[in-house]
Amino acid sequence: MKLHILLLTTLSLLVAKTYAQQTILITNAQVWDGTSDRVVPNTSVLIEDHLIVKVAPTIKAPKGTQIIDAQGKTLIPGLSDAHVHLALTMGMQTIRGQAHWMYTALRAAASAENFLMQGFTTVRDLGGPVFGLKKAIDEGLVPGPRIFPSGAFISQTSGHGDSRTANELSTYWYGNIMHPIDALGWAFVVDGRAEVLKAARENLRQGATQLKVMAGGGIDSDFDPIHSVQFTVDELRAAVSAAEDWDTYVAVHIYNSEGAIRALEAGVQCLDHGHLLNETAIKKIKEKNAWLVPQAYWIDAPADFWAPGQDQIPPETLKKVKIVLEGTKRQMDLAKKHQIKMGFGSDAYGGLGLESLALMEFTARTKWYTPVEVLKQATSGNAQLLALSGKTNPYLEGPLGVIVAGAYADLLIYEGNPLEDIRVLTDPKEHLKLIMKDGKIFKNELKKAD
Repeated sequence: MKLHILLLTTLSLLVAKTYAQQTILITNAQVWDGTSDRVVPNTSVLIEDHLIVKVAPTIKAPKGTQIIDAQGKTLIPGLSDAHVHLALTMGMQTIRGQAHWMYTALRAAASAENFLMQGFTTVRDLGGPVFGLKKAIDEGLVPGPRIFPSGAFISQTSGHGDSRTANELSTYWYGNIMHPIDALGWAFVVDGRAEVLKAARENLRQGATQLKVMAGGGIDSDFDPIHSVQFTVDELRAAVSAAEDWDTYVAVHIYNSEGAIRALEAGVQCLDHGHLLNETAIKKIKEKNAWLVPQAYWIDAPADFWAPGQDQIPPETLKKVKIVLEGTKRQMDLAKKHQIKMGFGSDAYGGLGLESLALMEFTARTKWYTPVEVLKQATSGNAQLLALSGKTNPYLEGPLGVIVAGAYADLLIYEGNPLEDIRVLTDPKEHLKLIMKDGKIFKNELKKAD
């Protein structure tokens, strides 16, 4: 009997130790909370497990607490990128015709780690088969940011997500044969309300936190001109209806004004890109209280971003790039003028290492916004956008993008103050001294307190 009790007691202690909360206290930091306009010096932050439990000038450390002295450096919330494609680390034709799915998956994991080590603790993935990657990251199997996944692109025939080559047969006219790449969850090429509903519901079944619909022409697609408007109002409303039934929303790929207005009238809540929007379309965004996620840095992006692995940009791609970039300044001017809700998203994809281009968006936006305004867009602002996913949001234990009691412990410590010089964010190897996501430390170049 005594042995039985001893064994139970030992087992209980082992279980308690296994599930004991990890407690970390960060002291002596100048803290920017994600919403204010200044830092607060000499501040401490107490973290238990994966949540912030207290923010105050002084905090008594509980027994067994790991103490990290910030040494007066700047502590901010983890950054978020609202437009990534983690699985798109190669050209789509390479993925479709040459790359093994597991190789593609491992490259996606590497891309996710690259984003995390740049300070992005949360991303919204707007197209690609990343449900398994999200699960692996959440389980701690691989390092990476939180992922809000969309699943397969929803595209009309000949739309921006229809990546067939000139010699690939139509799935409709030739026996409904699905291309293997689409079977793996890259794109649903659909037409008509019923097919859009089926595609939307399939993504939601897989765990999409929002839907991504192609509403107009794209750059890296061969058969749809930039000016093209894609999907009818009824088709777009079908996607919106399916999303609303799951308490979430639709984001669309769009550059031109006609497609943007059509999408907004259909109930779409987020427009991504929008480089050719006119004032009427910008006003419609304001009227509908919707979001815009542009990419200002594209004006300065290197050639290998538009044609990764190639010596030069293909002529047809170059024509599309020029059309899009010519409208970027006007779009940003109008967005600033009308004070529309602006998400921070880079769409930095195409090759491993190109994730670093996402950091260019911080400095690019300072042509229109102050550093603190840009920082808000990439933290508490994006958190509001991500919260549109409602009850499908997998991260509901606390808010993201802020440093307050009850928030997720996604924290960064920088040498230098990005509110004064946003360029601090663009060199994480030099300036980013600590990365914490979900209460776990992924980088720490600060000395431990004695």
